[in-house]
Amino acid sequence: MRHLAWILAVQMILSTSVAANDGVSDGAKGRAIAEKMDKSYSGYGTSSADGEMILYLGNREVKRSFRSLTLEDLGNTPNEYNVLVFESPGDMRGIALLTHAKTEPEDDNQWLYLPAASRTKRISSSNVSGKFVSSEFSYEDLAKQEVDEYTYKWLRTEACPDSALNCEVIETYPKNENSGYTKRVIWVDTQDFRAQKVAFYNRRGVHEKTLVLSEYTLPENGRWRPLNLNMTNELNGRRTVMTWSNYQFGEPHGKKDFMSQRLKALAR
Repeated sequence: MRHLAWILAVQMILSTSVAANDGVSDGAKGRAIAEKMDKSYSGYGTSSADGEMILYLGNREVKRSFRSLTLEDLGNTPNEYNVLVFESPGDMRGIALLTHAKTEPEDDNQWLYLPAASRTKRISSSNVSGKFVSSEFSYEDLAKQEVDEYTYKWLRTEACPDSALNCEVIETYPKNENSGYTKRVIWVDTQDFRAQKVAFYNRRGVHEKTLVLSEYTLPENGRWRPLNLNMTNELNGRRTVMTWSNYQFGEPHGKKDFMSQRLKALAR
């Protein structure tokens, strides 16, 4: 009799769990949220923007300005091409990062142009977890995260951090074995499906970094963009803030503008 009661109790718990998720698994629900989040950012074609990067290194602040150009290719395999070129300070001027974001199983391609050496350096797939110009952003962080590059799990619904909005909280697990992370936990608002916060767990499974995205804007003919990205290293207390301005969408860029051979010209 006790055995029968135990079976009935387990069945009740399982049926309640399925009902709570409307018959959708946590993995499928997590992916569906990620797809909605991707849709809120994607489908813009081309864009340009100005930016500033501030490194908080103990008692020091290091400021850098840059410009960014992006091309979205919505062919059979979605790809994104981006070039980020530093304009100041003087010793950083002309340093450029070119990213060709690919979808699994293809690896992203990235190149770093160093004007002092007049040299273009290929970033190997094994080094994507490295720090970009000593900031708390890695090369991997600066490439578009395609939906198919991860598997997913929905965790819960709760209030968004420091916001009156509600958030869906999902976990994403990279398929790429060269990723610097074992997982990311993302808070996605239920109003417009924008990422509000991301917790990054390193290869040891330790919560290493936290990214807070704020001051979202929706430019004419564009897509949602956060104007402030605040990345904190939870292990050493260092922080890098990227602020964006002057977003322009529909710029006349083509793939030829995002070739590694043209980095020297783009960096002028």
